[in-house]
Amino acid sequence: MSRPSIHNINGRSVLSVEQYYLFHYELPPVNSFNYNNCNGFIVYRSILHKELRGIGTGEISGIASETWHIAKEDFRIFFNNYAQKINQAVKKKFSITFKHYEVKPNKRKNKTFIQQSKYPYVKQEEVTKIVYEKEVEDFKFVSF
Repeated sequence: MSRPSIHNINGRSVLSVEQYYLFHYELPPVNSFNYNNCNGFIVYRSILHKELRGIGTGEISGIASETWHIAKEDFRIFFNNYAQKINQAVKKKFSITFKHYEVKPNKRKNKTFIQQSKYPYVKQEEVTKIVYEKEVEDFKFVSF
């Protein structure tokens, strides 16, 4: 079984995995990925998954694992460095920003509250006192 390889052709890095008929696949730019904290193997597996269409995810993972383990050390180092560049590009692209919110008072008032609160509380008590004062004077205890 032949080993997967990375070559530099015309200033571009290309991937070849001959036993799966993947020849001179040009690696995408690092800013085209949306991974957060990925490693070299994840990047390699995602590229295989993208290019080897029609094969299930589990089978792709097996292929990636098998070819990753037979690859030369410089191949794995290349993908680990490539993953670090992707992580740096993603951090720049998706930097966390916080929006500062202001608490705004509620300008809309409840109509029922406005209607109930027409008079100040003291005035309400005086009006209530006048209404019930006569009833209090006329009140009699009745015993059986």
